[in-house]
Amino acid sequence: MDHEELLRILEGVDDGIEIESASDSEIEDEFEAVLTENLPASNPPNVQDESDVVENIPGPPPIQWTRQPFGIETPFFDDFGSGISPSLNLTSSSNQLAVFEKFVDEELIKTIIRYTNRYHCYFILNTDLRNHSRLQTWKDVTVPEMYIFLAITMLMTRNSRLTIEEHWSTNPLLNSPIYTTLMSRNRYTTILGMLHFSEPRPRHANDLILSKIITVVDDARQKFQSNFIPYKKLCIDESIVPFKGRLIIKQYIPNKRNRFGIKLFVLCDVETRIILDFIIYTGLETEIIRDADLGVSGSIVITFLQKYYFSNRQIYMDNWYSSPKLFISLLNRNIGACGTVKRNRKEMPEFKKLKKGERDVKYAPNIMALKWHDKKDVYMITTMHKDQMGPTEKIDRSTGLPKMKPECVIDYNEHMGIIDLNDMMLSSLHSIRKVTKWYKKLFFHIIDLYLLNGYNYYKVLQDNKTLRFAKYQLAVVTQIIQKYAGDKTLPMTSRNMDQPLRLIGNAARHMPAYLPDSKKLRCKLCSNLKRKRRDTRFWCEICKVPLCVTCFREYHEIKILH
Repeated sequence: MDHEELLRILEGVDDGIEIESASDSEIEDEFEAVLTENLPASNPPNVQDESDVVENIPGPPPIQWTRQPFGIETPFFDDFGSGISPSLNLTSSSNQLAVFEKFVDEELIKTIIRYTNRYHCYFILNTDLRNHSRLQTWKDVTVPEMYIFLAITMLMTRNSRLTIEEHWSTNPLLNSPIYTTLMSRNRYTTILGMLHFSEPRPRHANDLILSKIITVVDDARQKFQSNFIPYKKLCIDESIVPFKGRLIIKQYIPNKRNRFGIKLFVLCDVETRIILDFIIYTGLETEIIRDADLGVSGSIVITFLQKYYFSNRQIYMDNWYSSPKLFISLLNRNIGACGTVKRNRKEMPEFKKLKKGERDVKYAPNIMALKWHDKKDVYMITTMHKDQMGPTEKIDRSTGLPKMKPECVIDYNEHMGIIDLNDMMLSSLHSIRKVTKWYKKLFFHIIDLYLLNGYNYYKVLQDNKTLRFAKYQLAVVTQIIQKYAGDKTLPMTSRNMDQPLRLIGNAARHMPAYLPDSKKLRCKLCSNLKRKRRDTRFWCEICKVPLCVTCFREYHEIKILH
C-alpha cells in the first residue's frame, strides 16, 4: 500500500478499510516451492527435499530391512517438572487476563507503541498531508490505549460486520455502543494504519522478508519455548495464516481449512495442546538448522527438537517430515517417533501388494515400517510400536465386533491433529480479517496464538478440560476493559461520530460542565444538523461531547443525528 492509498483510508470518513486483494499470484507447488525475487523467469524456483536427492557423497550405510522382528523398547519418561514454568508465578487463583499478560506483557506493548509512534513521525515527514488530515493531530499511543485497541480487535470477532467502520455505526440495526465507549472509530482506524513493529525506514533489496515483524515473532517464540515444559508426547504439523493478497512466501495447502496464506510449522504438546514453538516458512530464508542428509523437512524437525534430545520424549508427524533416516537420527538421541510416510521416500523398503485388511511389515534395528491396506494403502514407520493390532471404536457390521487396526495407526490418529483442532478453534475467532498488510495479519495471528496458549494454560491451572475457548476470550476482553478503559489518555470521540451513551438513562443525568483548560469547541449538535456554527465552553462530561447549553436536552433525546 503506497502513501496515497494509506492517506485515503485514514482520511476518508465514510470509506471502508480496504479488504485484502483477492487476486492471487501464481500458486506454488504444494509444500516444496521456494520463491525468490532475483531468480530469472526462465528458471522457475523449485526446491525439493534434499533427503530425496542422491549425491555422490559418502554417507552412512543403507538401512538393511528384514522380516525378522527387532526388539523395540519404550524408555521411561519422567514427567516431573513438566507443565507451566514456575517462574511465571501463575496459580489456580490467577484470572484470565493475568495469564494472557504473561504473553502480551507491558514490555511487548511498549515496543509496539515505540515503533508505531516513530512510524507516524516518519510518515508525516515523508508525505504531503492535507491540512485537515487526522494525522496532523495525532497523539502518541499509550500502553492502556494499545491494550484497549487489542481488546476492541478481539471483540470484533463476536460482532461480525462487513467493514471495520460498521462497528461504530449509528444505524439501530448495527449499533454496538461499546466500541464508541472505548475508542472513536477514527482513532482506531488511525492506530491500525500506523501500527508498526520495526524501525521505520525505506525498504532495501537485501532486507529479510520478516524484517517488519521479526521483533514480534522472536518474542513469541521465546515465550512459547520458555513458559512451558512439555510432557512426553509432541506433534509437528503445518498451520496457515489466511492471506490471499500478493506475497512472495504465500503457500497453498489443499488439506487445510484455509488453503492460501503464510505457512507456519508448529510444535505442540499433545496432552495440553499448548504451542511450544513455530517456524514461519520464508523460502530460502527459513531459519532452520540445515542438515543436508535429512533434507528440508528433517531439518525443521531437528530444529524443533534439539532442546529435547536425550529426554525420552516421543514425536508424531505426517508424511512430509517422516523418513527412515530422520527417525534413526532421532532414536540415536533418545527421541521416539511415529508417522505416516511417503511410499517412495529414500531408504523405504519394498512391500508386497495387499488386499483390504492385510498388512506387510519390515524391520531394521529399532525401527519398523508397515504397509496396511484399509480404504487405500497406508504407509507408517515407527520406533515406538510393535506389529500388533488393536480394537477401534467402530463396529464391524458383519461380525458385530470392533474393527481392528495396527496399534501404530491407532496411536498416530489419537495424537496427531492437535494443530488442526487449534486452527479450527481460531477459525471463528480470528482477531482481524480486514487488513491489507500481510505483516499486520501475521501480528494479529500471533495475538490469537497468545490467546489460544493462554486458554490452554488456564485450563491446566483450573484443571478444567471443558472450558470453552470463546468464554475465555470474552473474559480476557472484559478484564482488559475493566483494567485499562478508565485511563484518561484515551481520546475523545471524533467530531464526526456521536456517542450512544447520550441515549442511556435519563437526560437529566447529562449535565453541562466547563470544558477542560477553558477552551472552546464547536457544538456537536449544531455541526451535525448543519446549523449556524457555534463555539461553546461547555460539554457533557458523560458523553465527552461539546454542546451549547440550549442543545443539551435535544442532543440527549434525538434518536438519529444526521
